[in-house]
Amino acid sequence: MNDQYVESFSKVPLFDGLEPAEISELLRITENVETKAGELVVQQGTPGDGFYVIGAGSFEVLKSGNKDEVLARLENMSSFGEMSLVTDDERSASVMSVSEGRLKRFPKDRFQALIDEGNVPAFKVVRNMCRMLARRLAASDHRWVES
Repeated sequence: MNDQYVESFSKVPLFDGLEPAEISELLRITENVETKAGELVVQQGTPGDGFYVIGAGSFEVLKSGNKDEVLARLENMSSFGEMSLVTDDERSASVMSVSEGRLKRFPKDRFQALIDEGNVPAFKVVRNMCRMLARRLAASDHRWVES
């Protein structure tokens, strides 16, 4: 993998603080996924099988209920599905490709094998995920208190 390509992944919040060599090590377990506009990448209520990093394209996070709700629009170097790495819960939302796109899929089983081996970069990703989730929870608590 060329250095510039690996370096581009340093913009992904889950990879914050990782050295290029560590990111390169993690990229070895990935799969390339090409999407078409309107294609469902992950579906709410199905088992989580890994997380994704967007290399190109635009994607919407959708929550099903009485009416479908767009929770977020994600683009280049955003990620989704990371909670599936640490829980066996079903997906809490769907993600649909709005345009043609390219994704890097980090399969849960391969990532879990890295953790079981004591892989430091994998632990750094989990640490970053915990930080992100803690920030989201704090923001949610703040909004709850204000309302």
